[in-house]
Amino acid sequence: MTDAEKGKDINMFALIPDDCNGVLDTDNIGYYTSEFPRTSYAIDLDTLHHSELINNILTDITKYTSVNTHGLSNQIKRLMISFHDSTPTKDVVAYFNIAGGGNKFVLDILRQKYGSDVYPKTEEYRGRKIEIYPLGKTANFLSVLSGDGYIVVSYHKNLIERVIDAVKDGSSLAKDTVFSKHQIKKSANYLTFYGRTGSFPLLADNKNVWSEFELHLNSDVLYLSGSMYEPDSCMHDTNLRLDNIRNVLSDSILIVSGREKVDSCITNAISQSRSSIFYHCLSNLSREASYIMVADMDKVVQNIDQYSPYVPEFICDNIELFRPFIISSQITEVDGGFSHIYVFTYKD
Repeated sequence: MTDAEKGKDINMFALIPDDCNGVLDTDNIGYYTSEFPRTSYAIDLDTLHHSELINNILTDITKYTSVNTHGLSNQIKRLMISFHDSTPTKDVVAYFNIAGGGNKFVLDILRQKYGSDVYPKTEEYRGRKIEIYPLGKTANFLSVLSGDGYIVVSYHKNLIERVIDAVKDGSSLAKDTVFSKHQIKKSANYLTFYGRTGSFPLLADNKNVWSEFELHLNSDVLYLSGSMYEPDSCMHDTNLRLDNIRNVLSDSILIVSGREKVDSCITNAISQSRSSIFYHCLSNLSREASYIMVADMDKVVQNIDQYSPYVPEFICDNIELFRPFIISSQITEVDGGFSHIYVFTYKD
C-alpha cells in the first residue's frame, strides 16, 4: 500500500491525478470566506463563490464547522480542489485532510442540509470503496472516497476512480517531475492556485509548465504572487518570448518588456507625480522587472482577443467579474527562473 492509501504522513498531492488543469490549495478556507466579504470589491466578485460543489458542500462545511460543538473546524487541516475538463462546472474534485472520522463527517453535513434520510450506496473500484450519496431532491449525487486522514468528494464517480488510479498507478501530481520539484511548506492562512500555464499564456505553450498564484487580500486590492515552474529545456524559449513582446501604449493599457525600458517607464511615471489610479499602480511596480503590464480591465474586456495572451487563463474565464479593477503585473527573473505579481486595484 502507498502512503496515500495508509494515510501515513500523507502528501495530499499524491491523491490528485496528474492530468488535472489546476489545483486550489488552502489550509484555512474559513479565513477567506470570512475575510473576503469585508473587502470593498466583494459584491463584484461574489460570483466566484458560485461553483456548485462549493455551494453545496464546501460552504456548508464552513458554516457547520464554525458552530459545531465537537470542534470539527479543527479537524480540517487542509482543503484542495482539482479542476479537470474545464467547461462543466461539476468537473472538480475536493480533497480534505482531516484528523479523523471522514465518513461520519460527510454524513453529518449532508444530513444537516438534505435531511436525516440520506444514506449512501456503496460501489467498489480496484479494491477501494466509493460511497455515493443522493443530494436530496436534486438530480445530483456525491461520490466519496475515505482514507486514514483524508476524504475525497466529487459529483462524478469517474473522477473519484481517477483519484484511485493516481494512487494505485503512481500517476499523481506528487510524481510530476516539474510540479513536485517546487513544492515548499506554506505559512499559515494561505490560499494558492496552481495552473498548468505560464505566468501568462504568451510565455508558455508547454503542458509541462506550471505556475503558482498565491492569493492575498486587503480592503481595496487583491494580490496574486508566485512563480512559473518549467523544465530547464524550456527556459531559452521563455526568454525569447519575453524579449519579443511588443510594447503597447494605448488608452489605459501599458505593456513594456525589457528591463531597461521598464526602469525608464516607471522612473518617468514617478517623476510626473500624476494622481490617477493608473499611474499610482504603475509607480508601485518594480524597476527591476523584466516585463510590466498596467491596464484598465474594462479596456481589456472590450479587446479581449488582443489582450487575453497577457492575462492568466483563469482570469480570462471570469473576465467580466474583473471589469471594476486596474490590473498591474510584473515578471521578474529570479535565480534563473521567473516570478510574477498580479495586483488588482478596485477603481471605485
